[in-house]
Amino acid sequence: MPVADTELLFALNPRDPKHHHALERLKRMSNVVVPDTSTLEFQMVLRGRGRRAGQVRDAMLALHEALRRMNAREERTMSIALLALQCDLEESHGLTYFDSLIAASALTLDGEIISDDTAFDKIPSLRRIPLSI
Repeated sequence: MPVADTELLFALNPRDPKHHHALERLKRMSNVVVPDTSTLEFQMVLRGRGRRAGQVRDAMLALHEALRRMNAREERTMSIALLALQCDLEESHGLTYFDSLIAASALTLDGEIISDDTAFDKIPSLRRIPLSI
């Protein structure tokens, strides 16, 4: 059950250049998991782009519906242990905060992540599955 990087969540928007890749990847893989860390980053990026709370709420609900239609499963991964692992990954592999947080989620689940972000390749125990097909 590979983990969806936030990049995949944004690609569910029909205007995103990777939209068709996201749909194809989700169709081909029936067991995709969306960790809470990816949805947290999704929300934080929207807020950082100046979206109002109501706009963010609407985007989150639209995302939830899109994931439901694609049979992607949401998963809670946040814990003290996960946050400690995030710190280790950030420090030892030079990842950004959210990349290391999502990588920690992937490692606690099954060690696979769907992303075109090659930063995840720095972690030997993490297998990256390209989003772009």
